[in-house]
Amino acid sequence: MDFIITGTQVYGPTSNDSDLDIVVKQEDAVKICEFLANHNIEEYRAEGQEKYGELGGFYFNLATIKINIIIAFDDDDFNLWRERTNKMKELPEIPDRVLRLSAFNSHMPIDQLKRCVYGILNETLTEE
Repeated sequence: MDFIITGTQVYGPTSNDSDLDIVVKQEDAVKICEFLANHNIEEYRAEGQEKYGELGGFYFNLATIKINIIIAFDDDDFNLWRERTNKMKELPEIPDRVLRLSAFNSHMPIDQLKRCVYGILNETLTEE
């Protein structure tokens, strides 16, 4: 099974309620669902996942850890998750969720994105 761990557990910042985001391909998501069902582990969906239909992903709890399974539609989608996750590791931790998602989805070259993020973060610190 090929997977990518992404989200704040990888590039921060984490909080007490941070989940563990794992990207898998569709066929592997089916295997995970089968495993969970066979072990009586309940899976559930969050409101944000509903907009992507059945392929949006799902959650399950493993002891005290909330696991978010993100389903990649195809190899290109899977590789895009990998590229964007690696890009985020090069940036400083971004506390603001909206800015963090914007940086994750940005098409800017990494050097330009770094300057932009550092500029915004420095401006925010100056205002406080």
